[in-house]
Amino acid sequence: MISALSGDLSDQTYLGLQKALEENLGALVNWGWVHKYFHMLYPDKIDDYHSPDWQSFYLIKMQQAPLERNARYSVAGQLLRLAKEANLHINSFTTCLRLVFGTPHKYWRVGTTSGVTGQSYWDEMRSNGYISVGWTGLGDMRELDGMSGKDARARIKELITERSSNTPSAIGKSAKQFFDFYKNVSIGDIVVAVQGQKVRGLGRVTGDYEYREGLPFAHCKTVKWLVDAGENLPDPKEGLQTTVNQYNKVENLLDIKRRISGVPVLDPIGSMLLDGPIARIQSILGRKKQVILYGPPGTGKTYWAEKAALELAARTAFKRSFASLGEKEKGKVSGTEGELGLVRFCCFHPSYGYEDFVEGIRASVEDKQTVFSIRKGVFPLLCRDASRNPHLDYYLIIDEINRGDISRIFGELITLLEAEKREKSVILPLSGETFHVPANVYVIGTMNTADRSIALLDVALRRRFGFYELMPDYSLFDGITINGLPLGLWLQDLNRRIVEYVGKDGRNLRIGHSYFMYKGSPIKDFERLRRIVAEDVIPLLEEYCYGDYSAIAKIIGGRFVDVTRQEIEQAMFSKANRSEFVTALMEPNPTIATSASVGEDDPDDAEDMDDNHEELDL
Repeated sequence: MISALSGDLSDQTYLGLQKALEENLGALVNWGWVHKYFHMLYPDKIDDYHSPDWQSFYLIKMQQAPLERNARYSVAGQLLRLAKEANLHINSFTTCLRLVFGTPHKYWRVGTTSGVTGQSYWDEMRSNGYISVGWTGLGDMRELDGMSGKDARARIKELITERSSNTPSAIGKSAKQFFDFYKNVSIGDIVVAVQGQKVRGLGRVTGDYEYREGLPFAHCKTVKWLVDAGENLPDPKEGLQTTVNQYNKVENLLDIKRRISGVPVLDPIGSMLLDGPIARIQSILGRKKQVILYGPPGTGKTYWAEKAALELAARTAFKRSFASLGEKEKGKVSGTEGELGLVRFCCFHPSYGYEDFVEGIRASVEDKQTVFSIRKGVFPLLCRDASRNPHLDYYLIIDEINRGDISRIFGELITLLEAEKREKSVILPLSGETFHVPANVYVIGTMNTADRSIALLDVALRRRFGFYELMPDYSLFDGITINGLPLGLWLQDLNRRIVEYVGKDGRNLRIGHSYFMYKGSPIKDFERLRRIVAEDVIPLLEEYCYGDYSAIAKIIGGRFVDVTRQEIEQAMFSKANRSEFVTALMEPNPTIATSASVGEDDPDDAEDMDDNHEELDL
C-alpha cells in the first residue's frame, strides 16, 4: 500500500492510507515500531516522528491542525508536504523543528479562584511571577521530592483522605490534580491562568514546586507571564470546574499558540530554555542550593551532575551555553591544570574525612624538619573563591556522596549549607577562623541506590538537600535493534524481572542505560553487546542474587545458567553463537520482538478519573 503511493502527498491520500492500514494491520497500526519500520523502508513517504503526540505538537507549533489525533499515517502527509515546501528531506525538516521549537511540552489550564470563597488570586500571581493552587491544608509537600511518582501520588491521596470527608472519587480527583501540578507541570510548559471560562493570562513555567508559607494558595511554581488577559479560548469549557487540567483539544492548542506566537522562546541569555534533567537540577538548586542525584547504577548521575554544573556556571559567567564557549572560556568554567575552575569535583569514600573536606593538620618537610600545619580542604577553598567573585556561581560535585561518613566529613558545616543560613558564620575548631558558605555556592551530589537507599540518609542531610531520581532511560534505544534484539525493550524487560525476582531492593538494582552506551551513543554492534552481558550484566546479577542461580536463570534466561552445577554457561558467549545468544536473551519473554513501544507502565496511572470537580477546602 505504501509502496504504491506516488508523489501524491494530499490529505485525502493519507487519510485513505490510514484507513487501509487499520483494516489490514488491526492493532499493529498503533504501534510505534511499525511506523519506524515503514519509515526506514519508505523514508520519502512516511515521516520519522513515530509518536502521534510529537506529530501533533510540531504541527500545532506551525499553526497546522492535525487531520486526526492519534493517527500516525493520516498526518504523515502533512509533515512530508511541509518538508517539501521547505525544500528539505523529512529527517532534516524534523531536526530543524526540534531545534526551533525544542522538545514537546504541555499546555495546562490552572484555576486562580478559590472553590470555597470564590476569591481570585490572579493579581498576586501576575505581580509576583508565579502560578499557584490551594490545598493549603496539606502543608509543605517537598517531602515528595525523593519519592517515585507512584509513591508520591499515594501519599497525596493519604493526606487528602485524612483531611477530607469527601467521597473516595472526589479525593481521587483532587489527588490526581495536585499530583499533576506538583509533578507533571514542568519547566517549559505553558500555563493558562483562568477564572471560570475567562482567560486571565498565559505564561511559561520557569521553576519547580515551591511552598510559600502564608499565601492562601501556597503551592507555587514560578512563571514568566507572556500574555495578559484576553478573549476566551475557542472551547472555554475544556477542563471547566477543575483546578489543574491538561489542554488536549486542537482548537484550544492552536489558539494558545497563536496568542504567544509573538513571544520569543529564548531565555535572557539568548539560548533555548533549559529542559530535561538540567532544568530540574537548576530548579532544585535555586530552591535548596544543593541537590543529590540518586538512582540505580548506570543511569547517568555523574554525567548529568557535570553537564548541569558546567552549563549553569557558563550561563552565569559568560551569558552563553557551555558548548558555545571558546577553549579559554571553557577552561575558566571547568578548570585547567594550573587553575581551578568554577566547577570542581571530589569523590567521597570510607577513608575521606573532615580533614580532606574542611581543614586538617598535614605534615610536610621543610629544611629537613617535619613541620605540621593546618591545610584547607576542598570546600573552604571553593567558598573563598566564591566570596571573592560574588558575580559568579561556583559548583562542587560530590560523587558517591553516600560512600563517606557524611556527618563526620561536613561536621559543623552541615548547618551552613541550608539556604536560609548562608552567610551565617561559625568558628572552625582547628584554625579558629570564622567561616561561612556564600550564597553563590552550589553542591551537587550523586548517590548510587544499589549501595544505600536514600531512606537511610541522615535526616539533617535529607532536609538540606533536594533529591532528583534518575532511572534507566529506555527511550535512548528507540529504534536500536541488534541482530533482531530490540535493545530498549529487552533492557526494560530485564529490569522488570530484576524487580520481580530480587526482592524489595530490586527497584534500586535495575541496570541503567549507561551500560549499553559507548562514547555517548547507544551500542549497535553484536560483539559489544555480548561482552557487556558477559562482563557487566551477569556479574551484577550474581551479586544481586547472592549466588541463587535459579533466580539468575529466571532473570537473564535459562540458557545462560546451569542451575544444577551453580555456574554460568560460558559456551553461550562464543562468537559463533550469535543467533543462539540473541534467542537466549529473549527466552524469558519472546514477545518483546513484536512489542509496541518502550515506556514503563505505572499501574496507578490506569485509574479512571474524571477531572471535573471543585477544589476541596483543605
